[in-house]
Amino acid sequence: MRPLLPAIFALALCAAPALAFDDSDASAVRSKVADFESAVRSQNYSVFFDTIPPKMLDFIAEQAQLPPAELKAAMGAQIQTAMSSVTIEQFEIDLDAMETGDTSSGRGYAIIPTTTTVSVPNIGKTRSTNTTLALEDDGAWYLVRMDNPQQIAVLRSVYPDFEGIVFPQGTMEAVQ
Repeated sequence: MRPLLPAIFALALCAAPALAFDDSDASAVRSKVADFESAVRSQNYSVFFDTIPPKMLDFIAEQAQLPPAELKAAMGAQIQTAMSSVTIEQFEIDLDAMETGDTSSGRGYAIIPTTTTVSVPNIGKTRSTNTTLALEDDGAWYLVRMDNPQQIAVLRSVYPDFEGIVFPQGTMEAVQ
């Protein structure tokens, strides 16, 4: 029986969930958000794809029956076209209001309120309030917008450990 103790101990360590969201996780999220905000302000919209977890992108590509690279190219072109006539008036990912936690599997995450005000010719200004989800996967941090049931369904299909985590519903309103 004694020779089995090290093996049982090693197995228990492998099955144990990751440590709780800590200061190094918060620092990594803050850095990722700063890079993201900088890219958006400089109109580098490819950042939208650079911050999506590869597993989610692969899932979406599979659903669309496209290779991931082709999906990224098509969506990138659509975003560039859509954003070409849009002026971002205000963009804030509110790290001071960040709520952190761990999923049932021990995956660290942060729910961060995000506000964007844009001006569109012939339409006017709109403000959207939604949530940016920071999640850890394979040692890297990713950012995903979570403001509608379809996005949440994709997240939970790829990461079932997010089942039961509640995300605020996004809103959009006209502003003066």
